Amino acid sequence: MPGLRLYTSNRLEILVDELAETLGTPLPSPLDPEIIVVQSGGMARWVSMQLARRHGICANCRFPFPNHFVHEVFNRLLPDLPEKSPFDPKTMTWRIMKILPSLISVPGFEPLRGYLKEGSGQLKGFQLSGRIADLFDQYLLFRPEMIFKWEKGEEDHWQARLWRLLREEIQGQHRAGLQQTLLTADLSGRELPERVLVFGI
Repeated sequence: MPGLRLYTSNRLEILVDELAETLGTPLPSPLDPEIIVVQSGGMARWVSMQLARRHGICANCRFPFPNHFVHEVFNRLLPDLPEKSPFDPKTMTWRIMKILPSLISVPGFEPLRGYLKEGSGQLKGFQLSGRIADLFDQYLLFRPEMIFKWEKGEEDHWQARLWRLLREEIQGQHRAGLQQTLLTADLSGRELPERVLVFGI
């Protein structure tokens, strides 16, 4: 039966039992992989071992992380996207690190200037850039309306200004923009996976 089914428990063993039962109904094509979205490599290994214990084998299963899976879906449904998002946090980290030195003396960026002044050169700048990139990635997922406001110039604090400078550096659409495009696109004839399972705690 198509649709969303949600299983909740505070015990992983109960959740993996439900997962194994769901996988007991095979996909229409034996060549299609089962897609099980997980949050870490350790979780992928544990789930695969548990499924093997229950079914005797765990084969033709893919365990993508959430960001990778979402970008994969965008690639299937929207043509001409790069294979890897330019808004991947690791990529954004280097771009932010490149921009930061020109900003720390600008009014409004005092919190960053104070933090970087105490630190040990490039390492502290890299760590700060990574934290900011992760934060922006979370905003794209959970607060897209705020990102769109920043891009229209509606706010003027340091995060909004840094984001606008970052957008000038990075061409293409971020996840929030792709989601908007997807909701208005004609998707007839586009193929999606038959079944997607999300396993998390």
